[in-house]
Parts: sequence; C-alpha cells; structure tokens
Amino acid sequence: MAVKKQPKANAGVISEAANDWFSLFLKHLELFMVEAGRSLKPDSQSADYRLVAMRAVRLTFLDSGMDDEALRSLFGRVAIEVLGAATTVQWNAELNRRRFELIDCDIQGTLNAAEQTELAGLTQLMREHVDSEANLPFEGARKLHRLLTDMDLESADAEP
Repeated sequence: MAVKKQPKANAGVISEAANDWFSLFLKHLELFMVEAGRSLKPDSQSADYRLVAMRAVRLTFLDSGMDDEALRSLFGRVAIEVLGAATTVQWNAELNRRRFELIDCDIQGTLNAAEQTELAGLTQLMREHVDSEANLPFEGARKLHRLLTDMDLESADAEP
C-alpha cells in the first residue's frame, strides 16, 4: 500500500460541524473495524481485510443514520464519478439512456449486483440533477413576473 503525503496543517480549514462529524465517524469506524477484525484468521489475506473493512464502513454509515438503500446510492454515486473520471458528473442523455437500460434489466430480473450499484448511483445523480437550482424554471418565472408587472402598470395607468 502506498503511503500518501499528509496535507499541510493549514492547507484548508473545514467547518467545525464537518470536523465533528468526521471525527465521530472515524471513532465508530475504528470500533467496527476492531470488532469485525476479530473474525479474521491468522492466515487471512488482503482480500479478507478489504471485505472486513468494507463491512465496517457499511456498519459505520448505518450507525450514522443511513439505511442500506441510501448507502447503495452513495456508493453508486461515487462509482459513477470514478467512471466519469471527475468529481462532478453532469447528468446527460447518455447517463439517462444507461439508467433506462438498467431499469429494463431490473424489471426483467437480470440485474446483477454491480448493475444494482450502478443503477443506484445513476438514480442518485438524476435526483440531484432534477432537484438542482439549474432546473428551476427561472425564464418562465421571469416572463410571468414581467406579465404581472405590466398588468399592474396598465391598471395603474387606467385609474383616474
């Protein structure tokens, strides 16, 4: 395992709330890791360690208030970001097409575990896109505002 260089102490300050959440998460993760690690045999391999670590991560997220569906969506979201090789993936027609393909597979009962995670991630991305401010109908609201303002001006001009 490669050792990463530690960030500089003042290279970016996080909020107190984020720091508290991360600290608590790491404490719980450590507790779950120790507990799960007790099941490892002396001749365990790296793959066994990874599985135990992932189980501990899952339990820590569940302990933080998430449910399995939300956790699947979160992991799927990260998987989609990795595929897109970016930290922010923009929702587009290709992602929408892929999501519909996976939904069809799910309806047919042929969706495998990896595809379930992908579908959860795509669904999370789609929900974020739909709920984003970029999708608010500002132009329509502006037209309505202009119309109402013009009507108000006309009615003020018509009054004696």
